[in-house]
Amino acid sequence: MKRSFAFFALVCAILFGCAATAGAQSKALKKDVKKRVKELTKEGWKPLASSSTLEYAFSKYRTYLEEDPENRIELIGIAIGKNVKIGRENAIMNGITSYASRAKAQVVGKMKGLMSSEASSTPEEEIDKFGAAYESGVNTKIAGLVKQHLVLVKENKDGSKEFNVYMSIDEAKAKKAREEAALAAKKQAALGVLSQQVEEFIGEPVEAE
Repeated sequence: MKRSFAFFALVCAILFGCAATAGAQSKALKKDVKKRVKELTKEGWKPLASSSTLEYAFSKYRTYLEEDPENRIELIGIAIGKNVKIGRENAIMNGITSYASRAKAQVVGKMKGLMSSEASSTPEEEIDKFGAAYESGVNTKIAGLVKQHLVLVKENKDGSKEFNVYMSIDEAKAKKAREEAALAAKKQAALGVLSQQVEEFIGEPVEAE
């Protein structure tokens, strides 16, 4: 009986601790959202073609990311233009391009570091060739995986508009896309022994901006 009571008390303590932690995280998120929304509003940003308030839309986006931080990766794209449709599309493409560029820089940097430390015979030109093909492949494959959440627009004094698109991507799907892009890129470069290490580097999440 005493053991059952002790176990029940332990379970209650764990549940209470989890609830307290979740509550603290929720408060911190709300505080952070309010601060960021205040900054965006001051800068002149407004939700594009949405009946939702900026605070509600941004809070919904941040909550979505925080629910699965290891797998829901943030992507942000920015562009300037006078046409709303083109401006938004350019912002989305810029966000995707930025991701692909960072993916390339991360992998190529590690490959060159490994090359110098292990005295690899792989020419640097071949690594650059792989990097260019890999970046192009990631850019193409990631485009169909991006989820758009929030589009903000700001009017500039010269009559142009600035677009800020908040997106996300599923890391599991993104990893598969990177692996496919790397497999195709390997066929375009003679990486030698470094070819074995590429898969390990590709599997690592792309670092945030």
